[in-house]
Amino acid sequence: MVFSESAQNAYRHITKLGSKKLSEFVELTGPIEIPTRYGDDYLLGLAQIVVGQQLSNQAARSIWKRLSSRYQDRLTLIDALRSPETADTGLSASKRRTLSELMHLGDEWIRDVSNQHESQREKSLLAIWGLGPWSVAMWELFVLQSTDQWSNKDLILNRVSEIFSQDARVERIEFIRKGSPFRSYLALYCWRFNDAQRAAK
Repeated sequence: MVFSESAQNAYRHITKLGSKKLSEFVELTGPIEIPTRYGDDYLLGLAQIVVGQQLSNQAARSIWKRLSSRYQDRLTLIDALRSPETADTGLSASKRRTLSELMHLGDEWIRDVSNQHESQREKSLLAIWGLGPWSVAMWELFVLQSTDQWSNKDLILNRVSEIFSQDARVERIEFIRKGSPFRSYLALYCWRFNDAQRAAK
């Protein structure tokens, strides 16, 4: 497999952050690309992230699959999400409210937001009721394919980065800072490390 220049540079950078545990895992895993976990649809990608807030990946995928199967046409799905009264979505009232607001804002708004500077994008998205820093970071990472995203609101990232920072004998915040400009890849390796630990139990 041919990897992008960004993935190869990230691979080399992350092996030099000072954690032997991380370096060994990265070398074993090899370079990785940023997956399009939520697709390349800016609006519905963000909608999927909202669905996944505070849910397991499996539960979120199940809800989204059910919605996508019921409303197979994109515009029909957007209409269903736009109405907080749509029945049997499996979503909480707070998520229905957030999704309704996003669908009312629509494609033109989300395209405008995507063209803003990152700091302004964050402000624009956080102004939406029910969107927090985690959701914004996931959208930046998986939908916009940013190479330098990190979420301190992600419990797995916090726990695994603490393991690696202790191994490197630096403060966790400093360790994450050193991961720039490839913190998205650092996050991906942290998630994979967590999955590997769970599989080994």
